[in-house]
Amino acid sequence: MRGKIKTIIAFSVLGICIIVSAILSYSDHRIDVYPSDSTQIRLYGEYHGVKSYYDTEYDLWERYYERGCRSLFIELPYYTAEFLNIWMKEEDNSIIDQVFIELRGSAACNEDYYNFLRDIKANCPETVFYGIDVGHQNATTGQRYLEYLEENGLADSPEYAKAVRCIKQGEEFYTGASVYEGLSLIREDYMVENFIEAYDMTDGRVMGIFGSDHTKATKPYFLYGKLREHFGDDISTVRISSVIYGEDKPYKLGLSVTGLVFMIMLFVPNIIWAKKGKPEDYEKYTELENKALLAMERFGEAAVTVILLVFPSVNPRIKILPEGLYFDWRIIMWIAALVLMILYECYWIKYFRSGKTMKDLYTSFAGYPVAGATLPVIAVFLLGLYSLNILLIISSIILGTGHIGIHVMHSREARA
Repeated sequence: MRGKIKTIIAFSVLGICIIVSAILSYSDHRIDVYPSDSTQIRLYGEYHGVKSYYDTEYDLWERYYERGCRSLFIELPYYTAEFLNIWMKEEDNSIIDQVFIELRGSAACNEDYYNFLRDIKANCPETVFYGIDVGHQNATTGQRYLEYLEENGLADSPEYAKAVRCIKQGEEFYTGASVYEGLSLIREDYMVENFIEAYDMTDGRVMGIFGSDHTKATKPYFLYGKLREHFGDDISTVRISSVIYGEDKPYKLGLSVTGLVFMIMLFVPNIIWAKKGKPEDYEKYTELENKALLAMERFGEAAVTVILLVFPSVNPRIKILPEGLYFDWRIIMWIAALVLMILYECYWIKYFRSGKTMKDLYTSFAGYPVAGATLPVIAVFLLGLYSLNILLIISSIILGTGHIGIHVMHSREARA
């Protein structure tokens, strides 16, 4: 009875790990809403000032640009984006240089963002920038844009009115009591208002780049949440970190470090066992093995070995990013698989210290019956779930059917 209780506990804990990791992973992925082919408004959330993010954003924009998209919405004030649009038609960089002088002290003022904009000018020259943020740098860039319009006889123009309104939005934002690290509901409301107004000036195809706090699908009162209320399903939001690190590539070929480590953990104790750890009467049991189960075991062993070694998707995907630690909650399954393999090593230590009989070989350990078979098979199955690799999942099932089946038969014979 005690052994059954330990088995129930062991498999219950394992089941809880799988369920919890799946639920958390699903919940975490809800932060991203990926676009379909027909999605017109595609938002991307970044952490400002990271070169790899800007490189990825440029690649995304270049692809959209090649498909005919020209409207790029950015987290800058209206008048700053207008200066960028003027600069796009100029031969020199004096305009953008002055803009970046005035951006000093902000998250946007960095060399990588500067180069990102210059790459767009060089390779996507018909890009139109739409700044939908409130009036940052209103005393410098904002006032300078008003002066530019006045000098060109546009003091009564819609552009002038928009710039004045943007400046007033910034003044209200900076005097608000709810500002926290640049975030406030006042700012979000104005960004939504500005976005919708600017969108009406486009052909409907838009890409937007904003700080990830503004674009999270789990924040209904922020930019994306309110835009979704207005535009419905025709808008998507994806973190740039997810674009770079979050894409599942279960069948990409390469060297799997996890697979190599697991193979070492499997082979080393078995090699020791084969040389000096076999029970004296082991051979007579192998003569009675079921041929079908033996064939499945052999096929499963070969398939699992190859798959574990050539698919890096079984490696843990953990990245330290500027906004924090990036990982998928399915990592719980990977950790559980590693724990099972550690238990597998402990099982072998226990066996080598025992009398090395058939009963010792097919004993339970840590609540897992015939632990020498169940522990590694379940571990491999968990790696298949973690990596979403169907080949590994199927191979582990085939291996488990043959390997565990043979072990159960030998265990019964040993206790008969």
